[in-house]
Amino acid sequence: MDYLGPQHADYTNVRALNRAFLGLFADAARAEGLCRGLNADLFERLQAQRSLQRERLASAPFLLFSLREADGDFWDGLFATCGERDMFASALSDQAVSCLITASVAYLWQLARQNAYAARVICGASLHWCEQVAEQPLMDIVQAAARVDVLRLRSPADSALWHKLLDDATSAERAVRDAACITALQRVLTDGAGQRIQRPALAARAFHAPPFKVADDSDR
Repeated sequence: MDYLGPQHADYTNVRALNRAFLGLFADAARAEGLCRGLNADLFERLQAQRSLQRERLASAPFLLFSLREADGDFWDGLFATCGERDMFASALSDQAVSCLITASVAYLWQLARQNAYAARVICGASLHWCEQVAEQPLMDIVQAAARVDVLRLRSPADSALWHKLLDDATSAERAVRDAACITALQRVLTDGAGQRIQRPALAARAFHAPPFKVADDSDR
């Protein structure tokens, strides 16, 4: 069976969302909260990146942040509240974080409805999670997600992944960046696969995806 991978427009959206996520690091306290579990040295390097390095890192072909897709209990509870509008429930106080969560949930909802396998590649989620997201009305799931602290750095405990991203995915050499992104993507898709109902790595081997661009300009 063939799987249709993400399209070029999907990678454009991923880059925009990654750029917005990295932009949140301008606030030190916010950055520390988003990166809980990340090695201290790696955190310092991530926060100290220059604008060009961040732009290159944002061009990774997957979301650098997580919406806790692998936390089945958390999302089961969230799905259970979809459609329950509580007039006393308030959204997150951090408008920038809330905006990114809303944009990301809406994007993954749309992608999961069109091509669940592409959504799995973009965020490393299980097919079950993508199907659950796609079944919800958009407004219901956006409102549910906006009330909770769902945004996290992807795989903060995986130091090897973040060494690869910070060392090679920001390299001045395009070929090095491309190779690093492919390696990092494979690691994201296979990390924790045994804890999931589905194994995205199997789909990742089978789908036919168009070549992605890790940067728009060759001199980046």
